[in-house]
Amino acid sequence: MIVVIGAGMAGLSAAHALSAAGQEVTVLEAKSRIGGRVYTKHDVAEHPVEFGAELIHGRGAAIWPLVNELGLHTVHWEKQEDAWVRLEPPHHTPLLTMKEARSQHPDFDITRSWKLPNPRPEVLANEDFASYLKRLGFSENQLNYVRRSYSNACGEEASKLSAKAILDGMKGEDSDDFRIIEGYDHLIKHLAQGLHIIHEAVVAIDWQTGAKAMIHSTKASYEADNVIITAPLGVLKAGQILFRPALPAEKRYALAGLSMGPVVKLIYVFDKAITPPHISSLYSAQNPPMWWSPSYKRGSEKQVWTAFVSSNWARDLISMPEADALDYGLKSLAQELGLAELKASASYLMNWPADPYTLGGYSVSLAGYHQARKKLAKATPPLFWAGEATQEDNTAATVHGAYLSGQRAAQEILKRQQRSKNKTIKTQAQMTLAQPR
Repeated sequence: MIVVIGAGMAGLSAAHALSAAGQEVTVLEAKSRIGGRVYTKHDVAEHPVEFGAELIHGRGAAIWPLVNELGLHTVHWEKQEDAWVRLEPPHHTPLLTMKEARSQHPDFDITRSWKLPNPRPEVLANEDFASYLKRLGFSENQLNYVRRSYSNACGEEASKLSAKAILDGMKGEDSDDFRIIEGYDHLIKHLAQGLHIIHEAVVAIDWQTGAKAMIHSTKASYEADNVIITAPLGVLKAGQILFRPALPAEKRYALAGLSMGPVVKLIYVFDKAITPPHISSLYSAQNPPMWWSPSYKRGSEKQVWTAFVSSNWARDLISMPEADALDYGLKSLAQELGLAELKASASYLMNWPADPYTLGGYSVSLAGYHQARKKLAKATPPLFWAGEATQEDNTAATVHGAYLSGQRAAQEILKRQQRSKNKTIKTQAQMTLAQPR
């Protein structure tokens, strides 16, 4: 039997692939729902609203075949005429479209295009991204743009991010983003069909290299030939899964070199549109720094706006009582839009760092640890490792990265089983040949 720990995208991807290959699979999930950091709500507005993962990043993302197979529809976030930008002083008024801001202000454009000077200096050992950009000559305003947009999207302050990991992740990066109109949860439900999933199962694992594992959960105990660990990085770093014996040094090194960036979402429902219909997003100079509307191109009467907040922006907000954080965010939006009397008919705070079975947004590589992801992904049979944190930097921290990691772990197990089967056949053949005639 194979046990998969976690029913998020990575776990469901792995379990779905293994089940399709005829394997007996049990999925143990600590939450009372499936999906992990994919969390679609259908009772907030006339259309689905994503409280967790929201976007498909790139036209080449690995989940597009699933999207197409299920006949789902998407909206393209172009980030040109559909986005407003508040520039840094002395250019901070009025609001410009992204296209205007980029064409009129080259110092801003480079923080969007990332066409860095060439040739440029090599990254120093243990260098963080902010230090590297300063060596390239980035001004304070440019560093603020990075903090507001790129670092906020990465999930942590640039001064903590590995410069090498960031630059490696930028290679071949596709900046196109798409929102699934019907909701991300359609992919989750599809992958979960027919699987044996047990909820509210917190686990401890007894294991030995090359042997079977015993998984003790709050529901029951299971003996498994192989185990796929897809729990979020924050859960692993917090030691919420007890491994007996402790994980090897290479895994402990990997966990030390990765961090679970703090990510929160502030979600507001307005009884009528608060921006022109062609505007889908706002890059603010305040906290929250990033706003978008999942109502864009939905044709709904009410309008939903979401603030996506990470790193120190998020830390500032979650240090407040929830009601104060929501009020702070609403006032910030009202100020940026020049709507003094702006009021929301409903508001929500999704605090991912406070979720006990997530403990953050998604993984980041810390300065000096650009090999950490590869070390975390390395199989240690009977334990196999999946989840966005185990992916290379160009797919890490994404839903499609989590999906790919589950596929990889499933294939690692199937190949291990085939090798074992081939070894058994070879041994039997050798014994037959050795028998006296």
